[in-house]
Amino acid sequence: MMGPKAKDFTPQELLIMGVLDVIGLRYAPQYTIGTRWADFYIAELNAVIEADGAYGHLRKADQKRDAEILSAGVEHVFHVNATTRPKIEAQIWEFLNTLD
Repeated sequence: MMGPKAKDFTPQELLIMGVLDVIGLRYAPQYTIGTRWADFYIAELNAVIEADGAYGHLRKADQKRDAEILSAGVEHVFHVNATTRPKIEAQIWEFLNTLD
């Protein structure tokens, strides 16, 4: 089975991938954790990054998904709501700077 192709991603997800590539973080896109899909899983940080877009997802749905992902052993779930590369990069660096 082949992995996802660029057309399978939103414009925001493509920007996040570009930022993660520049930073040098290895990630798995559209990664299954339990019964949930994570937009990006970063194994070395045991973290998930979710692309929420400018409007974000449904808050209750996000909370339920995040709780399931965390209960599966993931340590961090981070939501990116920025939609431009500079703002996405700033949000990701902000997240990375909160980690021990």
